[in-house]
Amino acid sequence: MFVRTTYDVQRVYDSVGTIKRLSDRIIGIGPINIIGLDGILAWVPGVGTVYSIGASLFIMANGIRVRMSPITFVQTSIILLIDSGVSGLESFIPFLPAITDTLFQGHLYASHIVQKEIEKTLYLEESARAAHSSERHHDNLALMKATKGKKRLVYLLP
Repeated sequence: MFVRTTYDVQRVYDSVGTIKRLSDRIIGIGPINIIGLDGILAWVPGVGTVYSIGASLFIMANGIRVRMSPITFVQTSIILLIDSGVSGLESFIPFLPAITDTLFQGHLYASHIVQKEIEKTLYLEESARAAHSSERHHDNLALMKATKGKKRLVYLLP
C-alpha cells in the first residue's frame, strides 16, 4: 500500500496534480481557471456527488500512500468533507450546492496541501530500523536539515 521508492512518490505527486487540474482547473474565465470537472458535474444530480467523493478518496488514499503527517491528514479531510458535503445537500436546497460546488475548489486546496507535504519531505529508500542500527539516522537528519525546504524525514522501506 505505501510507496517504496522515490519514483513512486513522484508518481503520486503527479497523480494528485492531475486530479487537482481536472477537478478545479479546466475552464478559465479571463486569466483565472476557476471551473473544473467537479463544478461541471455538480449540475448533474447524483453524478457530481459520486465524482466529488471519488476524487476525494483518491486524494486521501494517495496522501496516505506517501505517509502524510497526521495534521495534513486532518486538514485535507476537513476540506474534502466540506467539498463532498456540499455536493450531498442537493436534495435539501436545489441549485445552491451546485453553485457552491462550482465555486468552492476543495479538491484543488486538498491536492495542494498533499503536494506541499510531499515537497517538504525527504524520502529515503531504506528502512528506519537499518538506519537507526547503523547510526545513519543522524546523517540522514543532517541531510534533511541541509536540504532547502525539507522538514520531514520518511523511510520508505519497512
